[in-house]
Parts: sequence; structure tokens; C-alpha cells
Amino acid sequence: MIFVRVEAKKDTLIRDKYKIAGFPTVILMNSSGDEIDRIYGYAPAEEFVATIRDYLQGKNTLEDVTKRFEADPKDADLAFKLAEKYEGRQMYDEAGTYYQKVLELDPQDEKGHSDDALMSLAWLEIRKKDYTKAIDTFKYFLQKFPHSDMAQDAEVYIPYTYARAGDTTQALELYQKFLIAHPDSPDTDWVRDNISKLKGEGEGE
Repeated sequence: MIFVRVEAKKDTLIRDKYKIAGFPTVILMNSSGDEIDRIYGYAPAEEFVATIRDYLQGKNTLEDVTKRFEADPKDADLAFKLAEKYEGRQMYDEAGTYYQKVLELDPQDEKGHSDDALMSLAWLEIRKKDYTKAIDTFKYFLQKFPHSDMAQDAEVYIPYTYARAGDTTQALELYQKFLIAHPDSPDTDWVRDNISKLKGEGEGE
């Protein structure tokens, strides 16, 4: 195997050619340079090696998971895997379709993927710069999964999205409310840093 590392944050041509959705992304190719599949995001060493071995055997690739889902279209786990694979390829419409399918197949989150799917749907809207829809989706997340481990994440991403949309006033107000409601949150320092940045932008204006 030949290992090649590319600083895709700087090499935008490579990033665009291979539709890199985020970092890190590892693409496994055959000897002809054709993609077998990719790993999007971090993975522990053992999981990483096991995934590469599976890909080399044609297991759990996009093609393999697609065929398995076509044979069992009620499998929420396979729908979630497909959504993640499409998201990692910047195929956001396809990813959204399968994340939505997860919610339809497992509305009570019995498989443990539905809250992840809804959170991912919100982030897909941010990627597409539809900030209003992203905020609505985060709010819906809090209604549907108020006890999820990601509930606080949804709370803090709402002001973050307002800031992305250019609504500094609303972002600051909600960030402050978050600090009052969750003073011991692991996101506290991050929120305070964002508040400082937003206030700095306001002063600069």
C-alpha cells in the first residue's frame, strides 16, 4: 500500500476533486486510482484497521451497504450508514434522504441513531447555508429528543447558527442564556470565546 497525505485545507483542487466534506478524510483507492471507499472523521486504531480490511474485501463499502439496504429497506442501521457515507462525499441531498429515512424507520430511537440523524440533518442545512431551516431543525431536535446526550449541543448550535446567519444580537442573547442555564457545561469556554468574538465584531463595526 502507498500512503499519501494531502493538506486538503490548503490544496483546494484536491479537496474539490475528491469532494472532501471534512477533516480528517481517508480515501482508500485501488491500483487504478478508483475509490473503494472512505473513512470520514476520526476512528480508533483498531476500528480504523478493521474498516480498511473490510473495504479491501468489499464489505461495508457504499456499494455493499446500498445492496444490503435494497434487500432490507426497513433496516434503520443500514439507512444511517448510507447517510453517513453520502455526507462524507458532499452528497448532501442523498445524505438527507437517508437521515430522514432513519427517522421514519425508528421514530422512537430504539436503534440509537435517530437523534444522531436529526442532528445531522440540521448540520446539513448549515452546510447548504439554509440557516433558518437549520435553526428550526435544532429546535425540533430539542422537542423530539429533550433527554438526548446531544440536547445541550442542539441548544448551543442554535446561537452558533444565528451567528453564521449574521444575527449577532440573537446569537449573543442565546449564548448568554446558555451560560446561565448550563454554567458547568463542557461547552462553556467555547461559548464564552464565541461571545468575545461576536462582541469584537460588533465593536469593529
